[in-house]
Amino acid sequence: MRYPASRREFVTRRAFVVTTASLLAALAGQACRPTNGERGSAHGGSTSETAPAPARQAEDQTPTQGTDAPAGTAAPPDLAGPADSTAQGTAPQLRGLVYLGLPDPDAPETIRAQPIELPNLIHEPGQPWRLRGQLVEVLNFGVLVDRDPASGKLVGAPMGNAETTAPELFEFQPRNGGPLPWDNEAHAGADNAWAREAARFGEVMAYFYADRVISYANELLAALGERPLPFLRVVVNAHSASRLPGYRQNDGEYLDAKTMQPLAGGHYRLPTTRAAELPFRHPMSEMNPTGEVHLGPGNSYIADSRGRNLLVDGRPYLRNAAHVPGIIAHEAGHHVNSHTADFVANHERKPDEYSNRKLHMDEGTADYWAAAVLETPDIYNWQHAAEGRDSENNRDLSGPRTTDDFEQAGDPHRNGNIWSSALWDVRSALGSRQADLLVMKALVLGGQIGPGGPSTSAIQKTLEQKDELRDGLALLLKADEALQHGANRARLLESFKRRGIDLATPDHQFGHD
Repeated sequence: MRYPASRREFVTRRAFVVTTASLLAALAGQACRPTNGERGSAHGGSTSETAPAPARQAEDQTPTQGTDAPAGTAAPPDLAGPADSTAQGTAPQLRGLVYLGLPDPDAPETIRAQPIELPNLIHEPGQPWRLRGQLVEVLNFGVLVDRDPASGKLVGAPMGNAETTAPELFEFQPRNGGPLPWDNEAHAGADNAWAREAARFGEVMAYFYADRVISYANELLAALGERPLPFLRVVVNAHSASRLPGYRQNDGEYLDAKTMQPLAGGHYRLPTTRAAELPFRHPMSEMNPTGEVHLGPGNSYIADSRGRNLLVDGRPYLRNAAHVPGIIAHEAGHHVNSHTADFVANHERKPDEYSNRKLHMDEGTADYWAAAVLETPDIYNWQHAAEGRDSENNRDLSGPRTTDDFEQAGDPHRNGNIWSSALWDVRSALGSRQADLLVMKALVLGGQIGPGGPSTSAIQKTLEQKDELRDGLALLLKADEALQHGANRARLLESFKRRGIDLATPDHQFGHD
């Protein structure tokens, strides 16, 4: 597809180059300072003093029972507290390796990480560098395999969080996404070093892309005169389904009461006690109150466009969610949606009764933010190269899906693709900046909907006012009135009409059962 003439980067289905000048700008003044009631716990990291010489966790380091264990809890950074010159930006930024854009599964020789500088990081005086910034922090819930010295039996040990005493030593290699988690158990921990290095790369990827989404969203919110987003936590190697006693045993994705597997993709969660969370374990005591992204280690391999396992340097590439820019950006997009439009009316609920249900409007808008930040409509090509644009599960925003494809009670990701594709059509017509501001304004207006009050009827009424494609279109038109005095009304209506969306037709009249 063609981009506006002002754009100088060109995007293809298989490869693209991401420019960083505008989206990576650090917006230190836009970070939301957590209040005392917004401070969560962070498990898995050491708090050791800085070593005399630069050092990071060695790739061949082997855990010993009782080492590398979580050192209590750590809150999101207090942005008004003391900070050294590094936090003020006068010292070198932390350097890492990431995939800039989407790797090409059909060209394994091109799948190489590139060096970047990580913005918005906070360096605590007397402490190692960590992936903890003004907007985002990253934790690692990975499980290594250790041996109990007393019994000789295998046990799980925490991988801990990445840290370093020198900025240039945070350049970790992808290592094909790491081993399958259960393979490392079967190999009695022989793959620990491989798993750790791949996880460290995922931590850097998670920080880079989550910070990118939140920074850009805050830039748009500032332009609209709105408050910035609250602090986001990202957990890599979440729900890795360790079967060993010790650290995070049986913390996996439950397909039923007995069947567990490592989390294949990612999800966004607010802390809650609701029974709907049973497939995953999310103790409220360890969660960030303002939202977390969980990225799983994967349980299968990435395939090329012919459906064959992707081989890099002769080894298959694990479908590790923290190695996939589209997944990271999509899940961070849910954080944007949650604290603007609030599609499921969590602001009307009690703090321990938040809903993590995702509506198709939410899923589609999260895909839109991922596409906007990655500058491509084909955000999942890295993981789903074998799918055609018209396949059932494809979520390419330039694909053919319309309301004729809407499925009542269907997958909200698939139904949401109708909405995200319409938004991408608008972006192509209006230009990236104007469209992104329009979408953000619509989300802000959506967040203002609701009669107020925690009653079930009030929450349901609020949901009904922003859970329809026609409602989303109405909000975009209202946003255009506020920002452009309605100048884009005709183009908005035409773009949505091509996807089968108008101001009159409710969702229950679309598609099929």
